[in-house]
Amino acid sequence: MRTLRALKSTVRDLIGTYHPDHREALQLSRVEAAQLLKPVAPSHQHLDAAIGWIKRAQDSTPTGGVAWGYCARPPFPGWPLHWVGPYPETTGYIIPTMLRYADLTGDEDSVARALRMTEWEMSIQLPDGGLQGGVFGEQPVASSTFVTGQVLFGFVAAYKRFGGERIRTAAVRAGDFLLDCLDESGRFVKGHSHFCAAGSKAYEARTGLALAELGDMTGEKRFRHGASRTADYAIAMQQQNGWFWDNDLDHHDRPLTHTIGYVLEGLHGIGRRLNRPECVRAVERTLDAIVPLIPHDGFLAGRLRSDWSPAADWACLTGSAQIAGVFLRMYTENAKPEYLDAGRKLLGFVCATQDVRIEVPGLIGGIRGSYPFGGGYGTWCVLNWATKFFADSVMDYLEMMRGREVSSGDKMLDTTATSAFTR
Repeated sequence: MRTLRALKSTVRDLIGTYHPDHREALQLSRVEAAQLLKPVAPSHQHLDAAIGWIKRAQDSTPTGGVAWGYCARPPFPGWPLHWVGPYPETTGYIIPTMLRYADLTGDEDSVARALRMTEWEMSIQLPDGGLQGGVFGEQPVASSTFVTGQVLFGFVAAYKRFGGERIRTAAVRAGDFLLDCLDESGRFVKGHSHFCAAGSKAYEARTGLALAELGDMTGEKRFRHGASRTADYAIAMQQQNGWFWDNDLDHHDRPLTHTIGYVLEGLHGIGRRLNRPECVRAVERTLDAIVPLIPHDGFLAGRLRSDWSPAADWACLTGSAQIAGVFLRMYTENAKPEYLDAGRKLLGFVCATQDVRIEVPGLIGGIRGSYPFGGGYGTWCVLNWATKFFADSVMDYLEMMRGREVSSGDKMLDTTATSAFTR
């Protein structure tokens, strides 16, 4: 019976591939199949294209929030086709990305857009100070610690840029909600999202980093102490080989590189802000384990088991972009050449997947959930957070390379192309 159901599912999937409404997904899949990807050197063109996609994602909804993403083919029945509704979680942490891009390029439109995102987030903040999980409008509407932490990054960045008591109050209310959900061991014991498995997550260290930033903004030590506790919990979940338990949305035995990226970003930031070198050492332990997993072409399996063996035959492009950024930031601190090499390969691979050929506003310039497109994360969709983390890491790369001569090691990257899909 199970075999028959699987066969029926395969047949439905095959038929769906050629549905007229799914022609964009089919076209892009054909482009993928015809190309052998190799890393491409990150450039301003990649960054501009990614920010352009984020702007279109914001314009697709009248709220001021940024669309969850663009689906060329629904990943499951009932999911919207094309632009999906605004997403509170990721709109929040897109705010500092837009402000950073504005500082880098002088693009005042990005500043105005960041303010609109901030206004929307404040307008939907819940009475307890938290922000809801899921796409805006999904049920149940309930505060999530992780979502609130990611929006808190936006509130802090917006307050630093724009000032104003309303933004400061929103940030402190969010921080107070998080502290109310946090126990002494650093676990969030309530406020779990309804859109993933319940329970504490090591990757909430990134929520802790938002608390650390709030502590710096307000000068209130309670927020810094809360941040430090989240790091304690994350480190307690790390194995000797650098892998983390309790570090996935649903499958803790094979976490996504995306959630691995989250815990690394959180620990690295907390380590630097709170002067906790053991946090940075924990990040190095993980990065050292990942280095040998990255082949010359930059493909990294999207899920990794506790022995670091691959648990997926597709790449999670969000995770690859995030981990690339951690490698690059760590390289600027410790000058380990293997970190620069790993970061360039990972980011170069994601650059090669950025579509600049198919002239569809929802596809061009954005970063897909998986490579190949039909892989197991963000299936058939371009994701706003994948695009955000890609933009962040490209800015990390460009800032690192500014004023430097390209070393001989850069010859592994194609500096003549912006994408494997360039015309």
